Amino acid sequence: MLHSSIPPNVPSPLRLIYTKSGFYARPRDALDHSRDIHGFFAVVSRHQTDVDIAIAWIPEYLVDDSDLETFTSLDGILASEQGFPNVQWLAGQDEAMLIPITDIHSLYVCPPFNPFHPCPQSTGFDQDNSGSIIITTCQGDVLRPLWFRSAVSSWPGLDIIDIISAFQPTTDAVDITMDASIPSGPSPDMTTADDPLRRAVREARFNILERFSQLTRLSRDTANHPIAKTILPLLPASIQGMVRNMIVQETMNDYDRATLYLAQLDAERTLLFTLNASIKPPPTHTRREELRPEEWVDFFDNEGKLRVNESYILGLIFRSGLHPDVRIEAWKFLLGIYPWDSTFDEREAIRRSKMDEYYEIKALWFNDTEERNKPKFQDEKHRIDKDVHRTDRTLAVFEGDNLPNPDPQMVVGTNANLEIMKDILVTYNYYNTKLGYVQGMSDLLAPIFVAMGTEEMAFWCFVQFMNRVQSNFFIDQSGMYGQLQTLDALIRFMDAQLYKHFEDTETSNLFFCFRWLLVWFKREFEWDDVIRLWEILWTNHMSSQMIMFFALAVLDQHRQALLNLNQFDEVLKYINELSGTIDLNETLQRTEVLFRLFERRIRAMDKKRMQLEETLQLRSVWNSEERPRIEKDIEELKVDGRLRALLLTDIRAP
Repeated sequence: MLHSSIPPNVPSPLRLIYTKSGFYARPRDALDHSRDIHGFFAVVSRHQTDVDIAIAWIPEYLVDDSDLETFTSLDGILASEQGFPNVQWLAGQDEAMLIPITDIHSLYVCPPFNPFHPCPQSTGFDQDNSGSIIITTCQGDVLRPLWFRSAVSSWPGLDIIDIISAFQPTTDAVDITMDASIPSGPSPDMTTADDPLRRAVREARFNILERFSQLTRLSRDTANHPIAKTILPLLPASIQGMVRNMIVQETMNDYDRATLYLAQLDAERTLLFTLNASIKPPPTHTRREELRPEEWVDFFDNEGKLRVNESYILGLIFRSGLHPDVRIEAWKFLLGIYPWDSTFDEREAIRRSKMDEYYEIKALWFNDTEERNKPKFQDEKHRIDKDVHRTDRTLAVFEGDNLPNPDPQMVVGTNANLEIMKDILVTYNYYNTKLGYVQGMSDLLAPIFVAMGTEEMAFWCFVQFMNRVQSNFFIDQSGMYGQLQTLDALIRFMDAQLYKHFEDTETSNLFFCFRWLLVWFKREFEWDDVIRLWEILWTNHMSSQMIMFFALAVLDQHRQALLNLNQFDEVLKYINELSGTIDLNETLQRTEVLFRLFERRIRAMDKKRMQLEETLQLRSVWNSEERPRIEKDIEELKVDGRLRALLLTDIRAP
């Protein structure tokens, strides 16, 4: 457990900033909590004259006798009044922990079920009522969890985060203003005015991080890190119950990101005001048959320039989808390879330029034997190989294994198209070095590769698609979590009864929608339907987040059946078994109707709010008893920003 530059068993002075008792660590060979070791969590400075902040956990039996009174008297108190006293550090035999804050890669903080009341130790170990802290180092080591159990103290997690944040501020935190004047105290080595540690604490702006659980400062290097296996045992019992569910495990096994999403479920909810059904006649859909090749050709003049308005053709594709013979050209427009106002000659120049650019990127690894022999390259290439060999193998284009596999770790044969898929994904790994390849991307590439027919254009269309959905694959789960929050708000806004039922069945986290959004319903429909759905969503017609309304439409189609299910397992099993049974045309029709109902409701709320705001300006209500009620109604009529963003057609919009 030791992470320290100080030699073990050699006493060394540290300056104590904050300490808290009640933190337990479990010996490596212990099977349960009965042998947990009590100790002090501490924030310290390793140097006397410089600010060198570290986090420490010290078993009580290793605290020097002369320091024990200091630890107990300052328990849960910022040690500024005592001048940040010196304490001795003794690591013992790998029991203690001391890690510089700059070496912390991620910090996971999980409060107990009721963080504001002590947990009586006499009741035994209760994971839901025991807060925990786990640290992952920049070297990828996941340290043993520190469990907080105290019969006299409430959960100190927020205090700890605030103090750490003072020295390692995060831009996403909510700033809290505090009194900058910290009482002075004696210092053996320097005046308080010159003490850099005092100055750092005094000048720091304390932050509050998320109150549930959050993994911070993660990068793509931890994409396959075993942190999920370490974190999941720390989650509350209700979430662990999800993890033990077979269907949940299947999704987690398919996609690494699903595990991290479960680890970051947040209990925060925002109540939304809903209106009664509109008295206007219900909206209808505008679906039609697919766009035929002769129609597509007629949209362009002799020079290849579009003769109709761009929004017109996007609306047409949205309502119909494309004939297979049109896709090879139309997808390049939809995905932004070709500008809509370009000519034949301009598009040919773009195609040639993109082809040359692709092979320049590919040469970074394909033509470099030394690069291909690096262990890191081989590991990443092997991950890609495994995923590609599991992708759409029932399709004729990916069937067969008539070629020897160039990957010595693979014990199966391969074919030419699989190898091209691998090359595209490896090249993307070099193109997007910040994100690289992540599990699930092969699912998104396969339809594009089949539609484009050439390696280089499949690559660039894939790049454009990934530019749109890459946040789905961020290791911090910001993209997936944000989308599920949006869908959560949308369901609550459009169908409060169904949402309440999800809450009652403990499915309001919408984990069953994770796969839908991650790979755009790729696993829910047959091949031809997936392709048609994607090209319709790529139009951004009416909304750049139409996938949210499509997900809502699937739930709406099965609303009554879902309302009749009363257990988490039942809901999850029902949703999982929808795969391959959803009618695309009917769902698209319902998607459009639901969007127009949503749009109508938002406009009605905006109109009503404006009317109430005008009423507030009337002299007769300035001091009347009606004013508080009107102000409350105005507040309830405010639309969540996530919902309002669903009306935007710009894919760059939040």
